[in-house]
Amino acid sequence: MVKILTDLIDEYLKTKLPKSAIRRNHFFISEASRKPFDIFKNLTFGNDYPPKMRRLFEIGKATHRRLCRYLKEMGVLIAEEVPVGDELFKGVVDAVIKVPGEEAMPLEIKTVGRKEFDRIIRKGVPTWHSYVQFQLYLHFLNKERGRILFVEANTLEDYIMPLENYRPEQRMKEFTVRKNPEVIAETTGRFRKLREVFVHGGAMPG
Repeated sequence: MVKILTDLIDEYLKTKLPKSAIRRNHFFISEASRKPFDIFKNLTFGNDYPPKMRRLFEIGKATHRRLCRYLKEMGVLIAEEVPVGDELFKGVVDAVIKVPGEEAMPLEIKTVGRKEFDRIIRKGVPTWHSYVQFQLYLHFLNKERGRILFVEANTLEDYIMPLENYRPEQRMKEFTVRKNPEVIAETTGRFRKLREVFVHGGAMPG
């Protein structure tokens, strides 16, 4: 029986070990809008992503590297992968940029699937998850505003679309986001209480 290459790739990705749970007493900024139970599972069991998710992560990493290379060549990239946080939250800002005529600001690059991208275009606002996450970036960098850039991830689905619907380009949508002190205060307050619960239950060290 002839093996299909895509099946072989998926079989290989299934053999990759899941990311083990790491004992930590802080949250990742990327968890800022997630449900407590999902965070608990990550703390206890680690992450085990299916092959499709692993492929999409690689697309996101490649897109990030390519866009940052463009920004560097344009002369607007100040820094890349900037660590931020405190004793409660820790994370990494994708980039800090300075466009002519504007102050330096954080930039978050989000790669999303076609359906999610269409939903963002239709609603005209960034996803809530990215918005909350970005609020913490603004807080830790002490910036009043920044930008989120959504990039559509081209997937194998593009190649089975009817020809009239085929889009070979990667669509992009940019949002300027201003600091929202209320969201920042609500998020940090909620997660301080959640950490107390996790420490009491043994999911986090004291």
